[in-house]
Amino acid sequence: MTDQVPLPRPEANGRHSAHLIDPIMVLTLSRDGSTSLIRVVGEIDMSNAHLITELVELLCATPTPLVTLDLSEVRFFGAHGVSALLRTNALIAAAGGRLVLREPSPFVRRILSVCRVARHLTLDLSPASVGPAVNGVAARLTHRAPAARAHASSTEATT
Repeated sequence: MTDQVPLPRPEANGRHSAHLIDPIMVLTLSRDGSTSLIRVVGEIDMSNAHLITELVELLCATPTPLVTLDLSEVRFFGAHGVSALLRTNALIAAAGGRLVLREPSPFVRRILSVCRVARHLTLDLSPASVGPAVNGVAARLTHRAPAARAHASSTEATT
């Protein structure tokens, strides 16, 4: 099974062919007792930032003292990503837990610094250690982005 979605694209001769397109963002949840690790790969923008918040809302339904968000492979981070991190931090704190941002990519660190929100979040800049084994249920969310968007247009969340 592939994480890519074939979408028809017109060729110069007017015919359509299917090409594989990578997902915009992939979320992976790993749990080890009361500790959770969410790994984010790809882009966090207005089309998918809510998926992080929704996943954390589900996690907060049970005691979760520590949630680590691995942002080392994030290659785009927009304003909606900042909002999602602040909301996520508030949700976890309200549930009596703590959020740690593990090894945020340069894109994430730059935006958090410019927006002056890094001081409100816990950042772990050390290289990521091996996390707990994955033991979740997979759900695929696929959508087409607006035509103006020139890059990948599907998302996948693994929770």
